[in-house]
Amino acid sequence: MDRFVFHLPTKIIFGKGTFEKVGEEAKLIGKKAMIVTGRHFAKSSGLLDKAEEMLKQNGVEFIEFCEVEPNPESDTIDKGGELAKRENVDFLIGLGGGSVIDATKAISIVSTTGKPIWDYCERPPKEKVPDKTLPILAVITVAATGSEADAGGVITNSKTRNKRGVFGEALFPKTSIVDPLLTLTIPQKQTIDGVIDMITHIFESYLSSPAYAPVSDGVAEALIKEAMKQGEIVFNDLKNVDARESLSWISTLALSGFPSAGRRGPFPMHRLEHPISGVYHISHGRGLAALMPAFLYHTKEMHKDRLKRFGKNVLSTDSPTKAIERIVHWMKKVDAFVSLKSMGVKKESLERLADMAIADENAPGNIVRAREPLTKEKILEIYNTAYDYKDLFRKA
Repeated sequence: MDRFVFHLPTKIIFGKGTFEKVGEEAKLIGKKAMIVTGRHFAKSSGLLDKAEEMLKQNGVEFIEFCEVEPNPESDTIDKGGELAKRENVDFLIGLGGGSVIDATKAISIVSTTGKPIWDYCERPPKEKVPDKTLPILAVITVAATGSEADAGGVITNSKTRNKRGVFGEALFPKTSIVDPLLTLTIPQKQTIDGVIDMITHIFESYLSSPAYAPVSDGVAEALIKEAMKQGEIVFNDLKNVDARESLSWISTLALSGFPSAGRRGPFPMHRLEHPISGVYHISHGRGLAALMPAFLYHTKEMHKDRLKRFGKNVLSTDSPTKAIERIVHWMKKVDAFVSLKSMGVKKESLERLADMAIADENAPGNIVRAREPLTKEKILEIYNTAYDYKDLFRKA
């Protein structure tokens, strides 16, 4: 196993009905909050009104910033940071999905330093995330990104469309409320996109790291197996609270560092996907779904030992090829086997997307890190296969 430090300073309040604790938890953090939400869901669902009423009951002042878009943009972050600084708030409440929580983290940086968020997203970064930023109360409404239990966020440059991660210990939410009941109204497609995202978070380190870490391997396998099972249940029954509850906990655990403890590994599928959702404004989870089969197919040899173990312990086969086929079969069952072409990606843009992924990695040799380095040629093979799939997986 690699040496590691497992540090999760976030207090996680989990369970059905825990949304009711927003006011009392906010009161423990500060006196004046800026509530960060997306443009529609928090208002239309009534969650924003309910949260504000609980804040009033607990004597917490607040202002609103309801402008976060999917794949949150740098201009929006800078605007939110300026507002938080001008209004002299002493903490932030992120109420929404992963994009909202990521945006809240980024706003906490800008409001503290007054510098544009992209200064922290350059490769290499122009600025270092400060050791102290505005504390965050995260109220997650979608099971997907796991942003409620990690110290990072992903931001899209409003001008260049580059999509980059920003990381720092100060970005861990102080408290996260994970109430599965808040996910019950999430539509089928968005729900499954979230399942793909959480599975990929766990699967990437599992595939990429050469470290011997059988305990973490077992944890990862169990979580992915359960995510596939519960994802299929909720695909067919969107109001299944038990499945929603399981997926919410898996999502929270996925990026907490627990499933990957003892084996550091890069995230090549995420690196290849970020330019796609950045340029084309598509769902991050759907972009990952389009890439995963092609990525596994074109990296089968480098991952054959891992796919063999995963297949044996999760999919009842010790054949790497059949393991990939059974993953695709499951994706078809939940309507997640899609192509880049079907999402409007233009074939002539694939080379630009590859260059953006390599620039984001910023590694010597112009590669994207994986178990073995991915050259631009290999990246384009993956993109081209994912573009339309043709007959490659039709029999899976």
